[in-house]
Amino acid sequence: MPQIRPVNEYTGMATLNHAFYVVDMGEPEGIALPSMTSDTRITATDSNSCLTITAGSSEWEPVKISFLVYDQEPVPLPGEWRHTETFTCTATDTPASFTTGTDPDDMFQDPPPDDLFNRPGLEPPYHWKGRLLIAAHEVEEHVLQFWPA
Repeated sequence: MPQIRPVNEYTGMATLNHAFYVVDMGEPEGIALPSMTSDTRITATDSNSCLTITAGSSEWEPVKISFLVYDQEPVPLPGEWRHTETFTCTATDTPASFTTGTDPDDMFQDPPPDDLFNRPGLEPPYHWKGRLLIAAHEVEEHVLQFWPA
């Protein structure tokens, strides 16, 4: 099966203030507390509009984080991933934000695009399915793949 290419993507290095980070999908109704189990690394709020991702590294360790947005469900990226998990989420047309739980300025050196989770031609809210892939290379690496639900 040929590899499906993302229609929108962003990769950045983040220095975490805590051993987790938060993806606000536009207009969240609160923040989900991070999971305390090794089986679940991504937790969504009841409205699915805010994701909390637990890192395996300790506080202040850098994490490479990639957001890949597709038109259809992709296969998991090749490579040795020590953790894979699926999830659902909902975005609005408000720009997404990413924080380490305390200070958004520490998250990424360059901000992600405002329209990362918007779906052209559709009205919000935008419903997504996703996959979290985690690997440990020189730094911990997280890849979040998103496709329409």
